[in-house]
Amino acid sequence: MKTLSQIEIIFLSIALLLFITSSATPSTYSNQTNLDYIKTSCNLTHYKTLCYISLSPYALKIDSNPQRLAVTALNLTLSSAKSAAKFIKNFPHGRSGLTRFEAGAVADCVEEIGDSVSELQDSIRELESINYEDSSKFEMVMSDVETWVSAALTDDDTCMDGFGQDGRAKAVVKDLVRRHVVKVARMTSNALAVINMYASTHEK
Repeated sequence: MKTLSQIEIIFLSIALLLFITSSATPSTYSNQTNLDYIKTSCNLTHYKTLCYISLSPYALKIDSNPQRLAVTALNLTLSSAKSAAKFIKNFPHGRSGLTRFEAGAVADCVEEIGDSVSELQDSIRELESINYEDSSKFEMVMSDVETWVSAALTDDDTCMDGFGQDGRAKAVVKDLVRRHVVKVARMTSNALAVINMYASTHEK
């Protein structure tokens, strides 16, 4: 059985190293560039860590594109809002159940989050079909999207306001709802910041 000479082994090692480097470097560099773009964008939001953690897994999909960044942020927020609405709607009553006040606050909260879901869906639909060539159309769409997402953020806040500060709702009820709604509100806030950044890139 023929064995490789030391020179041949060195040659093959160099060739393999060059192959690995040439094939891996562009992808690695591209992904790092995308991650840096997301980090820079998230620095403009109020909840930077949440922003980066939620968006970084989609770095390659976003590909340093502000529209994709905005749409992805909205889709993630929409998913979170749907999850929160489902949890609150099926709120665990526990042994003592909900008081009439708490049940009313929960029902109102489900309605508010439902409105938020609709507004986020409208925003995603508009952003995905936006026309870059028509600047006036772009500005009109972005204005609508900013209005809808701002309204969604207000809906999130209104949900929590319904439980009041006067002690009529048990702390455990408020805390369970807050845990879900606060995350939605923070993601909505981040999405709005990203959208505002996207809109500013096309300002005259």
